[in-house]
Amino acid sequence: MGTSADSWIVVLTDQDARPPLGIRSSSCGLRRESPGYGDIDLQRKCSDTLEGFSPRTSGKRSRRKEVLPAGGGFSMNIGPYCHFAQRDGVRAVFSGEISKWPGVDMMQVSHDAFVRGDDEGTVHDDATWLLDFYDTFRDCLGKDILDLALNSLANVEGRFAWVIYDGDQKRVLAARDATGSADMHWGTTDDGRFMFGSDPIDLSGCNPTATPFPAGSLYASEGDTRASHPGDKGWVMTGDPWPGSLTSFMRGRPDNSWRNIKAIPRVTSQGCVCGAVYRVASEHNFNPGAMVWQGPMSII
Repeated sequence: MGTSADSWIVVLTDQDARPPLGIRSSSCGLRRESPGYGDIDLQRKCSDTLEGFSPRTSGKRSRRKEVLPAGGGFSMNIGPYCHFAQRDGVRAVFSGEISKWPGVDMMQVSHDAFVRGDDEGTVHDDATWLLDFYDTFRDCLGKDILDLALNSLANVEGRFAWVIYDGDQKRVLAARDATGSADMHWGTTDDGRFMFGSDPIDLSGCNPTATPFPAGSLYASEGDTRASHPGDKGWVMTGDPWPGSLTSFMRGRPDNSWRNIKAIPRVTSQGCVCGAVYRVASEHNFNPGAMVWQGPMSII
């Protein structure tokens, strides 16, 4: 398992990706309008978040920060179970450990890297394999990429939590293994930051919206998209060129369809709705073709 020395955080803006509305909905008071592109105040807050990440560790040689054009970025403590890689406009942070990437010929990739003369120490880590894995479906369009990504993830062997940012496609993907063995949390702030992280302490600025990312799920967003109410596959974001979504890559019976995502609203003691906790439906309550609100409301 990873430690605080292998922790990471990703900070995004609305120009990078849109969260499901349920994460940041509130029935108490009005939230600020989403900042526009180039908002200096938002960029400063994103930079402060990245700079102030993980003060629990003192090793500076393991620290790495990558800034995105809209002001967000990646910040992480590179270690045995946390890696970062970038190639051709795509950046990825990975935590965990994988024994098999389906669709990736690891021997061939290693051979090609050797022929190119790449540094062996920078090639054989799971963030690099994640980029190769992403390459197997990154150029597909529309619904095809979601179906390919889900089918591919269902066959990955290991524990993982990762976030991919594709600057060329304006696409963000995030996923967590089906058992939830690798830690990943997400949340939003009132000023427009959308964050993923390995440790909830680093998402304290997102409270009360910060929650565990649902195990066995894939989050996807592309372009200027906005989330709408639940459909048959979860919280669907409408927009061109294809809708983003929060979708399970765990299959259910009897027809082997993807399981549903349950959105459980969180309610304060004053009766205010403060976001939702998302979970993959169990076999017991799996109902193919229907997305329903289930489970008790959480009092926070």
